[in-house]
Amino acid sequence: MKRLAVVLGLVVLGGTAASGADLRALRPDTELFVDDVRIARRTDVVRKIVPARRLARPVLEPDRPWERGAAVRIYGSVLRDEATGEFRMWYSRQYATSPDGIRWTKPGLDVEEFAGQRTNFVLPQGGGAVIFDGLEPDPAKRYKAFCNEPIQVGGFSGYHSADGIHWVRYGTDRILKVGSELGHLMRDPATRKYVAYVRPYPPKHHPKDIRERRLGAVVTSDDFVHWSELRVVLVPDALDDAWVERPEQRTEFYAMNGFAYGHSYLGVVPVFRITAIHTTNAPGQSRYDGPMEGQLITSRDGLSWRRMDEREPVLPGGPDFDRSIMNVAIAPLVVGDEVWHYYTGINATHGAPIPPKRITIGLARWRLDGWVALEAGPTEGVVETVAVNASGGRLEINADLTRGRMVVEVLDRDGKVRPGFAAADQVALQGDHVRHPVRWGARDTLPVGEEIRLRFRWRQGRLFSYTVPRGR
Repeated sequence: MKRLAVVLGLVVLGGTAASGADLRALRPDTELFVDDVRIARRTDVVRKIVPARRLARPVLEPDRPWERGAAVRIYGSVLRDEATGEFRMWYSRQYATSPDGIRWTKPGLDVEEFAGQRTNFVLPQGGGAVIFDGLEPDPAKRYKAFCNEPIQVGGFSGYHSADGIHWVRYGTDRILKVGSELGHLMRDPATRKYVAYVRPYPPKHHPKDIRERRLGAVVTSDDFVHWSELRVVLVPDALDDAWVERPEQRTEFYAMNGFAYGHSYLGVVPVFRITAIHTTNAPGQSRYDGPMEGQLITSRDGLSWRRMDEREPVLPGGPDFDRSIMNVAIAPLVVGDEVWHYYTGINATHGAPIPPKRITIGLARWRLDGWVALEAGPTEGVVETVAVNASGGRLEINADLTRGRMVVEVLDRDGKVRPGFAAADQVALQGDHVRHPVRWGARDTLPVGEEIRLRFRWRQGRLFSYTVPRGR
């Protein structure tokens, strides 16, 4: 069985991750600055959303006879083989592979034919959120898929597979009998539970209460078959609807997703501003019209979620094939010193007719840990962390200090500078690096087994994260 990098998990500085083959976090030893949970004090710094860089063209387009309606959608997953570097994509019911994540092949497989021709259909139905489950003892069930039923039926069915190509259904009925259209899935190595994010209700044309909009909800399971009661966790607020002028207009969340990254959980949620509802619609055209963009949400447990105070899009609409951001893969990948996230782009608004509307799959990229930055100007910015149990290791800083410089001090639990770890003991950090090494004189590791705080002081630069890699 090939080993695949699965983007799930959570650890804490000085703690240990839930272990298990092929089940671990992305950047597990990293603390982002997407919230203030582990910040005791910050002055003269501003939190900034960093929008993605996108490729100028889609990486996957509808070019097969069975891809009807000028549309391919990443209602699914992208995994990468650790040994070979091969990328594997499940998009809606279909499957593709790539040597580099950019040039994709749609193989002719033995699962389903179209007009006598082999196709790349692999999943029996709906959009398929696929994970590789390294904790599953049965090799025949290492791949799991969480597939939506038609909106008229509702709910989600579960499937398992040994190879990600040939699938067997769990039972004869749905594993989750609530939820609508889109579902995202992860297995959390902190709890080892399966966590699914779904739309709780089908939308109404003129909702009378918030429950008739597209919202975000979470369910959990210990065995992938029996699921907890659905809990709504993501609801549009007054700020989301500040633009509304007419009764039919509103803001909704087209889908909800979540993935573990470092000590946090993140999600890139398509925010859908419904500007109009068409009274008539052409075949394949949605009655709900309006633009869509990807906004960042954060969590510390994958269950309770908060919006960013900064509502700028982390994945804004582009000028061409991706004017609207319809959905994202269930999780991103770390590729070298970048984060890659595949997404569904529309060259128009959601309710535009087909044609000219065309739906394709694009690739968004950030620098490593680069979703959000704390930015300081000419006045010195200061960020001091809460006290944590230090486990030793070499501190690495992800910061753009092209025009500035930074020093990092180690404090005791009461906020006093520890001897030998003061600014005067350190050569200031400069330049733009995702892994600035930190040294204090001859010291290049943090204390072991003590409660410490870190204090960052810098001018003219952006701080993205800090990391204390284990095992060094």
